[in-house]
Amino acid sequence: MRLAALKDAPYAFGSTWEHEKNRAEEEWRASVVSRTRFVAEADGQVAGMASVGEAGDAHTGSLTSFWVHPRARGKGVGDSLMLASVESAKEAGYDELLLWVTENNVHAERLYERHGFQRTGATQQVRPGDDRLEFEMSLRL
Repeated sequence: MRLAALKDAPYAFGSTWEHEKNRAEEEWRASVVSRTRFVAEADGQVAGMASVGEAGDAHTGSLTSFWVHPRARGKGVGDSLMLASVESAKEAGYDELLLWVTENNVHAERLYERHGFQRTGATQQVRPGDDRLEFEMSLRL
């Protein structure tokens, strides 16, 4: 699913399909258990994913790997993933949930804003060698 997301929306992730396609199985397994993962299904097919984990301190969580399959967009899948992610962050005891949204990813930013996220003012490059920026967004829990 991660590779499908990277192929579909290479502009939205800090990694690339080319970088991750040859990862060893052990690396994939380690990444799966390091965070709480959500997978949305619709009509027996994967419709989206998200992950929640610590953002550097025990009080702040991060929402990463958020993606909705093109065939499922506009059907509430993103909202469902967001609700599950926020609830998971609350259950984990985080006071704040952070995420990064790539510039010009207007649909994603609207979804995040609809759920109460606001830009913090922090920016960073999407990845080394890529001049595009991504904006940090925060939700107080």
